[in-house]
Amino acid sequence: MSQTLDLGLEGDVADPDNITDWALAQFQGRYGPDVTKDGVWEYMYGVMHAPDWRERYRHDLQRNLPRIPLADDFEAFRSAGRCLMDLHIGYESVDEYPLTCLIDGEPDEGAADGGAYRIDSKMRWGGGRGHSNEDRSVLAVNERCRLVGIPPEAHDYTVSGRSPLHWAMESLRVKHDKASGIVDDPNRWHAWHDEPFELVRHLRRLVTVSVETARIVAALPPSLPQAR
Repeated sequence: MSQTLDLGLEGDVADPDNITDWALAQFQGRYGPDVTKDGVWEYMYGVMHAPDWRERYRHDLQRNLPRIPLADDFEAFRSAGRCLMDLHIGYESVDEYPLTCLIDGEPDEGAADGGAYRIDSKMRWGGGRGHSNEDRSVLAVNERCRLVGIPPEAHDYTVSGRSPLHWAMESLRVKHDKASGIVDDPNRWHAWHDEPFELVRHLRRLVTVSVETARIVAALPPSLPQAR
């Protein structure tokens, strides 16, 4: 049966990795002496993606430190957490998801002129501009460039209510600061300044991160005690 561990204790000394000796002892007492502090971090990262844990503590996390369950299957969450950490930290080098890139309606893999991939206004979903008419299987980068074939799973993984693609749509746009006159133009300061097609590759990788995260999360066992 799962137990819940409050990690918000004061007065204990933590290593630079922020796992206290007391916390490690609780995990080792539950799962055995081979558990390491790195393993605890990986386990916690896995648990914090568990749907039942996120649902149970969705309001508490705005006010308190998290309570971490000592789930029945330590290794399932440790392994998932390790995979998720590798995926999220190394998102810039993951494989591209095979979205079709259309330039002026024709398939393209970087052969078009650089302006075809340029961010000139806020990116949007396909379909109409009204929320009810959105087609989230299509991302309109600009009036010429479309990424087609975004799977539903790409929208399942969210951070603060937004998927990685949604965050990209909000942040990757030209911004003008009227007071200073400074222009924040992602076409210039990102890696795709010299290689514009890298923007398409970046967006494809974000879809990979989302889809793989959703797959890992869907395979997690319950982290909390089940009602009987």
